[in-house]
Amino acid sequence: MVRSASVALPAVLALAALVLFTETVFVPAPPTATASAVGALRGAVASSAMLAASAGASLPAFAEEIDSAEAYNRKVMTGVSVCLSLALVLMGIIIFYTRRVVENKWLN
Repeated sequence: MVRSASVALPAVLALAALVLFTETVFVPAPPTATASAVGALRGAVASSAMLAASAGASLPAFAEEIDSAEAYNRKVMTGVSVCLSLALVLMGIIIFYTRRVVENKWLN
């Protein structure tokens, strides 16, 4: 009886070689761009460059300085909210398993 690996391995290798070395498997290259498409692309690039320049010039107006007390308060509030969230999850797990144990009448 012939082992299946001795038959399957050459078949898989032949299929892989067929896929890699046959050009008809891959998608053909797109056609070359026309002059109107190139002109439209240049216009889009110019308008996006102007938009980026105007947005970059206005960014410092929106920037705010955060004092150290405000930064500290934000860090404390973030820490407290994370700890409270974890505590609520832990309390939910404890209540869930306590109810399960009581329903099994394990304590009686």
